[in-house]
Amino acid sequence: MAWAVILVVVAAWGAFLLPEVIGSRKSAPLTTTQEFNRWTTRIASVQNPDGHAVEIRNRVLARRRRTLFLLFTAALVSLAVAIWISAPSMLITHIVIDGAVAWYLAMLVQLRHRREELELVTPVRPVSDGVVEMPSTPDIHILASG
Repeated sequence: MAWAVILVVVAAWGAFLLPEVIGSRKSAPLTTTQEFNRWTTRIASVQNPDGHAVEIRNRVLARRRRTLFLLFTAALVSLAVAIWISAPSMLITHIVIDGAVAWYLAMLVQLRHRREELELVTPVRPVSDGVVEMPSTPDIHILASG
């Protein structure tokens, strides 16, 4: 009898709380915060003529951070498994993953250096002095008869 009362109370609380928990996930503060960030990014990109490039750059940086995190996590997990089971094949797997981490970091450093070099170069634009060049004409061949 006591179990039945507890079951009814739990069911009543579940019926009362579960729709709130499930239904209100879309209007949770985290989602509205993400929506706010999305809107402010869009507004900033409209105000700033280079805003779209900044938004794309932020996405690329976030993707690179995720990739680095996953590679480091895979390296740590493979090392832990290699130590735990003392298998040479897992040690080789760990070394291969370490090589992938080193390669990815080298590529990121190379991209950073290339970007810094491009920032040092100032693009040269031709100065217009008002003189308009003649358009190039195709070669004209005159065939004389006669």
